[in-house]
Amino acid sequence: MEHTNFTYVIKQVELALRPYIDAACAAAGMTTAQYTALTVLERRPGITSSELARRSFVRAQTMAQTMDPLLEAGLVRRERDPEHARRLLLYLTDKGAAAVAKARPAVDELERLILTGFTEEEGAAFADYLRRVRHSLREGRLVSSR
Repeated sequence: MEHTNFTYVIKQVELALRPYIDAACAAAGMTTAQYTALTVLERRPGITSSELARRSFVRAQTMAQTMDPLLEAGLVRRERDPEHARRLLLYLTDKGAAAVAKARPAVDELERLILTGFTEEEGAAFADYLRRVRHSLREGRLVSSR
């Protein structure tokens, strides 16, 4: 296989994607980081802030800054973990679900744009490849050059 330089291509895709996702989120009155946190909570209610940070690809300190306005706006609520009183669990509120729903059409349109030129089968394969890359990176270890 010819050297493809996947890391460069992936970074270029990220840079091209960023203005679109930022605009979609801004139109719904939130930042991309806030949208990411809300959608993670939508899929995984009752996780801790540190778990949310890991799943949102940010540090715990960054997540704390992201969460403050979401909590103040009533989009997210905290509850004590009944099994571990010191842990606080995060949940999306109805207002938070409405905020995600407001952003979703623009994000769905962006996903359609990403898949322009792909058949349905190719789109499914592409999603599978991306998940496999994520898994490889999560499970892998860099091997130092000799």
